[in-house]
Amino acid sequence: MTNSNFVTLKKGSKGAAVTRLQQRLKTLGYYSASIDGDFGAKTEAAVIAFQKNNAVAVDGVVGMETESAIQRGIWVSQRPILKQGSKGEEVKRLQSLLQKTEEISPQLEKPIKLDIGAIDGDFGAKTKAAVVKYQNYEKITADGIVGRKTWDNLSGILTFDYSPEQIVLNNVFGLV
Repeated sequence: MTNSNFVTLKKGSKGAAVTRLQQRLKTLGYYSASIDGDFGAKTEAAVIAFQKNNAVAVDGVVGMETESAIQRGIWVSQRPILKQGSKGEEVKRLQSLLQKTEEISPQLEKPIKLDIGAIDGDFGAKTKAAVVKYQNYEKITADGIVGRKTWDNLSGILTFDYSPEQIVLNNVFGLV
C-alpha cells in the first residue's frame, strides 16, 4: 500500500479517523471502551491486541500494515457462513476466490487444482468438493462449510488497499 495521503494513527491522535478506528476495533472485538475519537491508552491496548493476533508488527501504531489487516478483518467479519445449498452473490464471491486461488497456486510451493466449475452462485456438490479440497490444502477443518476461518484464509489472496475517501466515509470497504 502506498498513498501519500495516508495518516498514521498513534497514541495522542484525535479526531474522526480515530473514531472510525475505534468503531472498527469494536466490530472486531478488540475495543470495549467508549468511542471518543481520542487515541489513548485503551485504544493503544486494543491496537496492540489486534496486532498480536494478526501477525502484524506489534508497536501500538496504526500504520499501513495494521490498517490493511484491520480492513481484512472487517471484510472477513462481514462474510456469511456458506454451505451446500447456499445461493447468491456471496457464493459467487466464494467461487471467484477459489478460482483465483487455483490460478495463483502455480506460483506457490504446492499448487492446487480445485476444479470449481462455473461461477454461478450455486453452492452445489462441485463447490463443496472444491471447498473441502481448499480446507485440506490450508490445513483447516475440512467440513465443506465456509465460516470465518475459511474466509480468513481465502482473504489472504486479496489486496486490502484503500483510498482515503473510503476510510473517511465508510467503515465498510467495497472489496471484491
